[in-house]
Amino acid sequence: MSKKFHVSDAVRSVQIGECIIRTPKIRGSLDSVFISKSQSSRIEYVYKFNHAALALKNAVVARMLNDHGIPAPEINIHLNSGQCFEQYKIIPGRTLYECIGDGMTSSDIDSVYAEILAMFYKMSMINWRSIDSMKYSKTHHVAKINISDVNNPFVGNLFSRVVQLMNIGTESNRGLYHCGMTPKNIIIDPDGHIAGLVDMDEVAIADKNYAFGMMAAKYYQLRGQIDNLINEYELISGQTLNAPKIRSISTVTNFGKYIMWHMANWRKKTK
Repeated sequence: MSKKFHVSDAVRSVQIGECIIRTPKIRGSLDSVFISKSQSSRIEYVYKFNHAALALKNAVVARMLNDHGIPAPEINIHLNSGQCFEQYKIIPGRTLYECIGDGMTSSDIDSVYAEILAMFYKMSMINWRSIDSMKYSKTHHVAKINISDVNNPFVGNLFSRVVQLMNIGTESNRGLYHCGMTPKNIIIDPDGHIAGLVDMDEVAIADKNYAFGMMAAKYYQLRGQIDNLINEYELISGQTLNAPKIRSISTVTNFGKYIMWHMANWRKKTK
């Protein structure tokens, strides 16, 4: 995917009138997301440039989440100047990342994670087989394309294989999960509740313990004691998790993100 995006052309192709375009406060590795606001309307729209097949998968899984009571954006897909982009109304609120940075209390963080666990349980009820044949429906396929875009195909293939290995599990533990439920992808409303999940790239067919481990990795950095999170989920869901596997995945995930962070900084210094 090209890293040079025709943002103004994309916005003008679907929005009428003059628009103010800005980048989000929390920017991704590809800088492929933009926000547009029409001067004649208060509504803001998100524009995310993406691979066409990945954007299609994102639109489908977002609808599946909403159908199961999990708030996600309603995505429209457009093509302009040979580039594919997703467009959806911005979800009002602030990211959990911003709220934590502004001093969110420990008890309020725990309350948000209680809602995350409830959403995770709802995800376990979704029929993932309906998208099994779609391109980028598997979490390791998503990892491959996204990491290849950020770094290179060699690194993408390497990380994809690691993700595939971590997803080995029983058929009964497969499900459609958001594998990137991090503070940057969770929108909080003014009352402190979850208003929505973003970054539909990360919603894919995955092993339950892998997806839980990805979510728990950040929880460990914030609050520690992953076992508390596991015990609470098992209590509310009646499902059994593989605690050792989740702890291992969380450790590997945090280490991998640490390596990726250093690689990104190295690329910036060598440019």
